[in-house]
Amino acid sequence: VSAVEWRGTALTLLGLGAVLVTASGPAPSRVLSLPAAVAVAGTTAALVGALSWPGARPGLRHATASGFASGVASALTQTVTVAATDRSGPVLSTEVIVVALLVAAFAVGGLLLSQTAYRGGLGAPLAVVTLANPVAAALIGLTLLGQGLTGGAGGVLLALAGAALAARGVVLLTRVTRATVDGEEPHDHPVAAVLALRAGAAAAEPALRSQLPEQSGRPEQPGHLTAL
Repeated sequence: VSAVEWRGTALTLLGLGAVLVTASGPAPSRVLSLPAAVAVAGTTAALVGALSWPGARPGLRHATASGFASGVASALTQTVTVAATDRSGPVLSTEVIVVALLVAAFAVGGLLLSQTAYRGGLGAPLAVVTLANPVAAALIGLTLLGQGLTGGAGGVLLALAGAALAARGVVLLTRVTRATVDGEEPHDHPVAAVLALRAGAAAAEPALRSQLPEQSGRPEQPGHLTAL
């Protein structure tokens, strides 16, 4: 791990810690109704679909989509838990079943998106997933569940400073990832290594064949060394 990667990781963790401290107030006073949960799920699905569309920088976009999906799954879990433990109605109500299916879909989708995000490198996508997950859950808590930031105006400033630090950390990790990919030797890739081996065999085959003894009664089979 290089010094730049350590610095990017430290800034990301410090920024995330500052954001979480300001959002760590009392438990939400409300739960999502079934229409609100469906609306949140639909909005998130549309956003995840847009981020997953083919294009440039798929690793960071898939990491962002993964964090949003996992964060929404976390927020919806609160609704399922409260509704399932409410003694005034049936345990397996329509609300519990529908929201539980949404939680499962977003949790699995977030996991799969995170794995596709790591194909281009680990540092920057992992940092983005780690940030986007609690940020998405905190936004739902602040806007829909009645959860507030602690510390008043100072808490808001601390959250903004933490977001800036985390963004700087992600930028540093992104630069390291791109430099590694751009500076990769062509033969480091396994497919490129196989192609290089076959090219070397093809170049050496005439000299090797000239040293082989003549085989009477057998037709010549050119290219067998290259095929191997």
